[in-house]
Amino acid sequence: MRSSFQRETRQDRQDSAGGTLHRTATDEDSIASSGPFRLGRVLFGAVLAFMAVDNLRNLEERVQYAESKNAPMPSLSVPATSGGLLFGGIGVALWRVPAASAAAVAAFFVGATPLMHDFWSVDDPELRQQEFFHFAKNAALLGAALAFVKLGLSEDPRE
Repeated sequence: MRSSFQRETRQDRQDSAGGTLHRTATDEDSIASSGPFRLGRVLFGAVLAFMAVDNLRNLEERVQYAESKNAPMPSLSVPATSGGLLFGGIGVALWRVPAASAAAVAAFFVGATPLMHDFWSVDDPELRQQEFFHFAKNAALLGAALAFVKLGLSEDPRE
């Protein structure tokens, strides 16, 4: 599969003599096939998959915590969202069904972050700060997931 970043494009620019130079971007210049991108998505996906497995291994504790936060149907929602996070993390790491995988990760953070890390409703200053940092971290992870959704959508299924 090739992404839109891997398609050949022509970029024009002027040289010092005023003439036009032509540069063709090929697969070697693509974002999706670059080493840093691959490493980044593997690290991102593996950490999320680990988090999901940890949630599932400690399910009773996670359900109790979700109950304390008034999460809807925690005995169903915690395993379901953790399963979605596991699917998404593995999918991003392996770059399989990348848009759906990254969307599953994004959905997890959109749903869980404001509910589980509601720093604005915490009175204790230390706990408020901890919840704020968890909220901010999850917001950053959401941003990365949305970037992966965009890259995943740019995949051309015909190639």
